Amino acid sequence: MSRRLLEILAEEVKKGNRPNNIFKTSLFTLVAKRISEEFGVKCLPDHVDNHLKTLRNSWTMIYKLCGHSGFGWHENLKMITASPKAYTAYLSAHPTHDKYLNKKIDMYDEMAIVLGKDMARGDFAKSFVDIDLQSHSKDEDKIIDFEGHKLEIVLNIFRTYDGYKFEEIVEANSISY
Repeated sequence: MSRRLLEILAEEVKKGNRPNNIFKTSLFTLVAKRISEEFGVKCLPDHVDNHLKTLRNSWTMIYKLCGHSGFGWHENLKMITASPKAYTAYLSAHPTHDKYLNKKIDMYDEMAIVLGKDMARGDFAKSFVDIDLQSHSKDEDKIIDFEGHKLEIVLNIFRTYDGYKFEEIVEANSISY
Protein backbone atom coordinates (compact mmCIF):
# COMPACT_ATOMS: atom_id res chain seq x y z
CA MET A 1 0.00 0.00 0.00
CA SER A 2 2.87 2.36 0.82
CA ARG A 3 4.40 1.72 -2.59
CA ARG A 4 1.12 2.51 -4.35
CA LEU A 5 0.63 5.70 -2.33
CA LEU A 6 4.06 6.91 -3.40
CA GLU A 7 3.36 5.97 -7.03
CA ILE A 8 0.09 7.95 -7.01
CA LEU A 9 1.78 10.99 -5.44
CA ALA A 10 4.58 10.80 -8.02
CA GLU A 11 2.00 10.69 -10.83
CA GLU A 12 0.28 13.75 -9.42
CA VAL A 13 3.56 15.67 -9.12
CA LYS A 14 4.34 14.84 -12.76
CA LYS A 15 0.91 16.23 -13.69
CA GLY A 16 1.81 19.48 -11.92
CA ASN A 17 -0.49 18.96 -8.94
CA ARG A 18 1.98 20.25 -6.36
CA PRO A 19 2.18 24.00 -6.85
CA ASN A 20 4.95 25.74 -4.91
CA ASN A 21 6.19 22.32 -3.68
CA ILE A 22 3.14 22.00 -1.41
CA PHE A 23 0.49 19.32 -1.68
CA LYS A 24 -3.05 20.62 -1.35
CA THR A 25 -5.41 18.84 1.01
CA SER A 26 -7.70 18.09 -1.94
CA LEU A 27 -4.92 15.92 -3.36
CA PHE A 28 -4.74 13.97 -0.09
CA THR A 29 -8.47 13.33 -0.43
CA LEU A 30 -8.02 12.09 -4.00
CA VAL A 31 -5.11 9.81 -3.04
CA ALA A 32 -7.01 8.44 -0.01
CA LYS A 33 -10.00 7.65 -2.22
CA ARG A 34 -7.82 5.81 -4.77
CA ILE A 35 -6.05 3.80 -2.06
CA SER A 36 -9.39 2.90 -0.48
CA GLU A 37 -10.79 1.72 -3.82
CA GLU A 38 -7.70 -0.23 -4.91
CA PHE A 39 -7.08 -2.02 -1.60
CA GLY A 40 -10.60 -2.19 -0.14
CA VAL A 41 -9.53 -0.43 3.05
CA LYS A 42 -10.59 2.78 4.69
CA CYS A 43 -7.90 5.36 3.96
CA LEU A 44 -8.40 8.94 5.09
CA PRO A 45 -6.62 12.12 3.93
CA ASP A 46 -4.95 12.29 7.36
CA HIS A 47 -3.46 8.84 6.74
CA VAL A 48 -1.93 10.10 3.48
CA ASP A 49 -0.58 13.22 5.18
CA ASN A 50 0.91 11.19 8.07
CA HIS A 51 2.50 8.70 5.70
CA LEU A 52 3.97 11.55 3.67
CA LYS A 53 5.53 12.91 6.88
CA THR A 54 7.09 9.49 7.55
CA LEU A 55 8.43 9.37 3.99
CA ARG A 56 9.80 12.90 4.37
CA ASN A 57 11.70 11.85 7.51
CA SER A 58 13.22 8.91 5.63
CA TRP A 59 14.10 11.13 2.69
CA THR A 60 15.79 13.62 4.99
CA MET A 61 17.93 10.85 6.48
CA ILE A 62 18.82 9.47 3.04
CA TYR A 63 19.81 12.91 1.87
CA LYS A 64 21.95 13.59 4.96
CA LEU A 65 23.69 10.24 4.69
CA CYS A 66 24.58 10.82 1.03
CA GLY A 67 26.44 13.95 2.07
CA HIS A 68 28.18 12.35 5.06
CA SER A 69 31.95 11.95 4.85
CA GLY A 70 32.91 8.48 3.60
CA PHE A 71 29.48 7.83 2.09
CA GLY A 72 28.34 7.97 -1.50
CA TRP A 73 25.42 7.26 -3.78
CA HIS A 74 25.39 4.42 -6.32
CA GLU A 75 22.90 5.52 -8.98
CA ASN A 76 22.49 2.14 -10.70
CA LEU A 77 21.93 0.22 -7.48
CA LYS A 78 19.92 3.03 -5.83
CA MET A 79 21.79 2.70 -2.58
CA ILE A 80 23.96 4.67 -0.20
CA THR A 81 27.39 3.10 -0.18
CA ALA A 82 30.06 3.35 2.46
CA SER A 83 33.51 1.96 2.96
CA PRO A 84 33.68 -0.76 5.62
CA LYS A 85 35.53 1.57 7.98
CA ALA A 86 33.04 4.46 7.56
CA TYR A 87 30.11 2.03 7.78
CA THR A 88 31.29 0.48 11.05
CA ALA A 89 32.18 3.82 12.65
CA TYR A 90 28.88 5.42 11.69
CA LEU A 91 26.70 2.49 12.76
CA SER A 92 28.36 2.25 16.14
CA ALA A 93 27.11 5.79 16.78
CA HIS A 94 23.78 5.45 14.90
CA PRO A 95 22.64 1.79 14.91
CA THR A 96 19.08 2.62 13.80
CA HIS A 97 20.34 4.00 10.48
CA ASP A 98 21.44 0.55 9.29
CA LYS A 99 18.34 0.24 7.10
CA TYR A 100 19.64 3.05 4.84
CA LEU A 101 23.23 1.88 4.33
CA ASN A 102 24.47 -0.58 1.70
CA LYS A 103 20.91 -1.61 0.94
CA LYS A 104 18.74 -0.81 -2.07
CA ILE A 105 16.34 2.02 -1.34
CA ASP A 106 13.00 0.95 -2.78
CA MET A 107 11.09 3.61 -4.63
CA TYR A 108 14.03 6.04 -4.58
CA ASP A 109 13.04 7.64 -7.89
CA GLU A 110 9.47 8.18 -6.74
CA MET A 111 10.68 9.61 -3.43
CA ALA A 112 12.94 12.00 -5.35
CA ILE A 113 9.98 13.16 -7.44
CA VAL A 114 7.61 13.55 -4.49
CA LEU A 115 10.03 14.79 -1.83
CA GLY A 116 13.23 15.81 -3.55
CA LYS A 117 12.44 19.48 -3.88
CA ASP A 118 11.31 19.73 -0.27
CA MET A 119 14.89 19.68 0.92
CA ALA A 120 16.40 23.08 1.52
CA ARG A 121 19.91 22.42 0.30
CA GLY A 122 21.31 25.89 -0.29
CA ASP A 123 23.37 24.76 -3.29
CA PHE A 124 22.33 27.74 -5.36
CA ALA A 125 21.63 30.21 -2.58
CA LYS A 126 22.89 33.74 -3.05
CA SER A 127 22.78 36.65 -0.72
CA PHE A 128 23.14 40.34 -1.22
CA VAL A 129 26.54 40.13 0.46
CA ASP A 130 27.66 38.27 -2.70
CA ILE A 131 27.01 41.42 -4.75
CA ASP A 132 29.95 43.81 -5.12
CA LEU A 133 28.91 46.79 -3.01
CA GLN A 134 32.28 47.76 -1.59
CA SER A 135 32.61 51.01 -3.53
CA HIS A 136 29.49 52.56 -2.01
CA SER A 137 29.41 54.81 1.03
CA LYS A 138 27.18 54.43 4.08
CA ASP A 139 23.43 54.76 3.49
CA GLU A 140 23.87 55.25 -0.26
CA ASP A 141 20.89 54.18 -2.35
CA LYS A 142 21.54 52.42 -5.61
CA ILE A 143 19.45 50.51 -8.13
CA ILE A 144 21.08 47.32 -9.34
CA ASP A 145 20.15 44.38 -11.53
CA PHE A 146 20.26 41.10 -9.57
CA GLU A 147 19.47 38.04 -11.71
CA GLY A 148 17.05 40.02 -13.87
CA HIS A 149 15.29 41.78 -10.98
CA LYS A 150 15.67 45.49 -10.40
CA LEU A 151 16.43 46.06 -6.75
CA GLU A 152 16.85 49.20 -4.70
CA ILE A 153 19.65 48.66 -2.23
CA VAL A 154 19.94 50.50 1.03
CA LEU A 155 23.25 49.91 2.76
CA ASN A 156 23.66 49.92 6.48
CA ILE A 157 27.24 49.34 7.46
CA PHE A 158 28.17 48.29 10.96
CA ARG A 159 31.92 48.31 11.36
CA THR A 160 32.86 47.25 14.84
CA TYR A 161 31.23 45.53 17.75
CA ASP A 162 33.45 44.25 20.53
CA GLY A 163 36.40 44.39 18.16
CA TYR A 164 34.85 42.31 15.35
CA LYS A 165 34.37 43.67 11.86
CA PHE A 166 30.97 42.91 10.36
CA GLU A 167 29.97 42.41 6.74
CA GLU A 168 27.71 44.98 5.14
CA ILE A 169 24.08 44.40 6.02
CA VAL A 170 21.80 44.95 3.08
CA GLU A 171 18.10 45.61 2.91
CA ALA A 172 16.51 45.23 -0.49
CA ASN A 173 13.11 46.19 -1.76
CA SER A 174 11.94 45.16 -5.20
CA ILE A 175 10.86 48.06 -7.35
CA SER A 176 9.05 47.93 -10.64
CA TYR A 177 9.76 49.92 -13.79
